[in-house]
Amino acid sequence: MTVSGLPTAETILEALLHPPVPKPTNRSDEEVATIMEPILALHRSNRDQWDREDDARRDQADASMVAAAKRDIDQLNSARHGFIEAIDRAISGAIKPCEGAPLVTESPGMAIDRLSVLVIRLASTEARVASGTIEAGLYTARLPQLRRQLEALEGAIATLLNDLAKGTRRFLAHESLKLYGPEASGRAG
Repeated sequence: MTVSGLPTAETILEALLHPPVPKPTNRSDEEVATIMEPILALHRSNRDQWDREDDARRDQADASMVAAAKRDIDQLNSARHGFIEAIDRAISGAIKPCEGAPLVTESPGMAIDRLSVLVIRLASTEARVASGTIEAGLYTARLPQLRRQLEALEGAIATLLNDLAKGTRRFLAHESLKLYGPEASGRAG
């Protein structure tokens, strides 16, 4: 179910947990697909960044491996900001913002980014539990808290999307204004 062409928080979470999203079958589905495309791209980028961060932390990583991972992380982080901006543009295009409505503290793209990272953290923690290593007990103890955080964030995003669709809240689209890298002289990213 969608509100004003927006995907539900449940749809977003399900897509992050079990990509890909089904193909659109009607106009409303096409509107949702337009928003889901940058969400899934963001999630893929976040997974790649998570993996490169793991590479940089490996005990056997030498200085050149860490430096290469850090350069990749910078590029992935820059792309991440571009995806957040694309999500915000897509959502903004699907709703009719009410200029007099109170602002929310973070854009939908920023909230969905946090959801993506939490999904990755939960999956990584579950994998460590399943590994059967001596540390598995420590990670097992974290799972209930991660699942509570996921449920709470999904609920908060559902409220955010509903409020935006109804026009009772509004947001400012995320704009990354980095002071370094190629985007510093041009488009924020």
